[in-house]
Amino acid sequence: MALHPEGMFTGGPLAHLVGLAAGGPDPLEWEVPRLKRVLRLNHWDAAWREAPQTLASQLDYLSTAFSEEFFATCPEPARRTWRAAAGAKSLPVFMTELAMLLRLADREGDARYEDVPLAAWEVRARFPLLLSLDDWAYDGEFSSYEESLKAFVEAEHPFCSYELIPRLTQALEARTLCADSPAFAASFRVLAPTATPETLDVLVCTTFTHLTEHHG
Repeated sequence: MALHPEGMFTGGPLAHLVGLAAGGPDPLEWEVPRLKRVLRLNHWDAAWREAPQTLASQLDYLSTAFSEEFFATCPEPARRTWRAAAGAKSLPVFMTELAMLLRLADREGDARYEDVPLAAWEVRARFPLLLSLDDWAYDGEFSSYEESLKAFVEAEHPFCSYELIPRLTQALEARTLCADSPAFAASFRVLAPTATPETLDVLVCTTFTHLTEHHG
């Protein structure tokens, strides 16, 4: 079996965070707390089922085991990204400092949206199923979003729960955050324009009714 240890530098939450550090518009001091808000051990997407302390430990290992010989085996775009993120620092020093930021973010809990605004990549990671809620509202075919949603659910039944439950969970979380944080609500309206509070309410009620009646 072929081994690909360079995957530590090319995939997963750490590589995503390093990519943001290398070329993102916002400071790393914002991106680390955003990552903390995304990471959940019960995240519906396995790619984000990590803990900040685990990622920090991985960085500790990478910093102590780092060698230019091994790093040279990584794809050139990945090497360029890591070096751009590190800037004038050596890669081991950058890794150690990034590990410290992750640990600090973990100790402080989730950052408030008033302090660290919601980012587009964060919405894509946490609410991807809410980004195109008008896809089912075909022109002239249904009189309302609710009717189009019911038609979709009926077409997918009895295997609809595989798609309905993740979408319901994301809708409930987004609706709750919109109610709790005006800063989140303002950003979410811009970043997920089809997921209006009214649409989310319809989605939650229609989905919950179907699950209760047919899968309860």
